Amino acid sequence: MQEIERLVIDKMGHISSELAHDLRSPLQTIQNAVYLIQKNPDNEMLYDMVRQSLKQTTGILDSFRDYYKGHIINPMETEAGKIADLALSNSEIPDNITVIRDYDDSLLIHIDPSKTALAIQKLVINAVEAMEKGGDLRIILSSTPDSVDIRVEDSGAGIPPEAEKVLFDPFVASNKQGNGLGIPTAKRIVESHGGSLSYTTKQGEGTTFTLSFPKPSVDT
Repeated sequence: MQEIERLVIDKMGHISSELAHDLRSPLQTIQNAVYLIQKNPDNEMLYDMVRQSLKQTTGILDSFRDYYKGHIINPMETEAGKIADLALSNSEIPDNITVIRDYDDSLLIHIDPSKTALAIQKLVINAVEAMEKGGDLRIILSSTPDSVDIRVEDSGAGIPPEAEKVLFDPFVASNKQGNGLGIPTAKRIVESHGGSLSYTTKQGEGTTFTLSFPKPSVDT
């Protein structure tokens, strides 16, 4: 028990340290800009610096909240297609990326709708970032006797081997634009449903993440 507590404390210490590290840069920018504004209040560029840094700070804190509260769910039966549509509508997708919806709207799933949409959205953002030159983003819904699976597939560059080793670790990511919390948050949400998040990737061809949600057992 003490070993588990020590591991939890170590993990939270790491997360807190990384959060403080990520916040330090935009807060320092704001501090510097305020100092310069006092000397030159008519410089619009300084106000833009403050606005952008505040946006960055808010984004970091929102990502941390999403990760921290990922285990709090309120499952209900809903249409999986509507959850996928919600995730896509909440995501910024460039014009050079084609979205392919490969699913039946009538497929039912027992999940927390908002949290699952958030998990899909995190993976969609990751897919978009992997396709800087454009490509195909495919969302596939399927059902097995034991689970409902949601696949987010991109035609990007694939995940580098060195990044795979830390892919699910919070705040540890090669692309710091998302603060290293997108994929860990998706994993945390899926596992809170008793499911799993897995992936396949191939260099130069793309990556597929699969969110697998167990079907509720039926009493006979």
